[in-house]
This record gives sequence, structure tokens and C-alpha cells, in this order.
Amino acid sequence: MENPLHKHGRFFDVWARFYRLTLFGLELRRIQRQALDRLKVVPGQRVLDLGCGPGDGAARIHQQGAVAIGLDYSQGMLLTAQKEAGLRGKLTRGDAGRLPFRDGAFDKIVCTNSFHHYPDHLASLREMRRVLKAGGLLVLVDPRQDNLFGRMAIELVEERIFGLKEVRIFPIARWRELLKDAGFAHARVEAGPIWQPVAWAEAFIEATA
Repeated sequence: MENPLHKHGRFFDVWARFYRLTLFGLELRRIQRQALDRLKVVPGQRVLDLGCGPGDGAARIHQQGAVAIGLDYSQGMLLTAQKEAGLRGKLTRGDAGRLPFRDGAFDKIVCTNSFHHYPDHLASLREMRRVLKAGGLLVLVDPRQDNLFGRMAIELVEERIFGLKEVRIFPIARWRELLKDAGFAHARVEAGPIWQPVAWAEAFIEATA
């Protein structure tokens, strides 16, 4: 049986070629900026952009004076991200379920619209908790299952049309349970702004280690 990481990695290898050219890609970048606003990066902090894609978020973190580290499984996305001068030597290919970092390596983590592709969701959250310092902040955004547009985008388009049968999204109530099970001390989970249809279909999570 094929490792689902390889299949999902190939999907993003293709998407990397035109990600920034699509209206949907532009909307996802806007949502990422909203997540970074919640992260409140401080110069000198070590920040992990998990599922960093083409490097837009990590580049902005770097511009804010933090040490930005990007991790993605898609080689195509990483090749695009490497074109950002501030990210050279700060990108790595890896599995969110087995992060290649020491315990407490980061002050903050941001993860936007990639979590539903991770094969083992609870293991990935526990890894995020592990590599965060005590009191560190995770800001995570992902489509929510308790929204029609969120379900259609993931369960219809990605799962049925693109054949990514491993994708999985969660309602807000389940998110609170997952974060508690992963060992986070405090968590706030809410829907995005109702006046932004794509963001409204997403869960915005702020969890403290």
C-alpha cells in the first residue's frame, strides 16, 4: 500500500506550479496572513511554519525579525520556497507526524490549510506540542467539518475528485477534544469571519503549550 504522504506530496508538487496564480490560492494566502496576525511574532523568536508551501508565511515571519523555519513534505513547494532569500538554509522536508526537531525548539508554530492532509492527526498535534516551549503558541487554521463549504472543498473536491481519500476535517467541538488529548494547556477554537466565505468555512485555533 502506498504511503499517503507520497500521494499527497505529488498533489502539492503539481499545485506548486500555479498556486499563486489562482483566486483560491490568493484567498488561502489572505487567510494565512490572518493566522500570522494572531501569532503576534516578536523579533528573535523561533517560529515553525508547518506545511509552509511556497514560503509566503515563513518569508513574512522572517521579515518580522523572527527566525523562520519552514517544513513541508512537497519537494515542489520547497523548491518554490527556496527562491525566498531569507529562507535559504531554513527549509526542510519532513513528516508532521515525526517532526525532526528537539523538544521545545520553537516559541511559536503556524499551520494553515495543510493539517487535513496529515495521515495521523493526533500524532501530528502531539508533535507540535512537543516541539513548542512551555507557554508557546500554536495558531492553526483548517477547513471545518461543520460547514457546508468546508465539507464540499475537502470531502467532495479533494477526496472524491482528486482521490485524496485520507483527508479528514473536524467540527469545532472535536477540535477542542483533539487539542486537549494532544496535551495543550489552553485552546481557543472559533470559526473565521462570517463576512469572508472561505474563512468562515475554517476553524481558527489558538492553543498554548
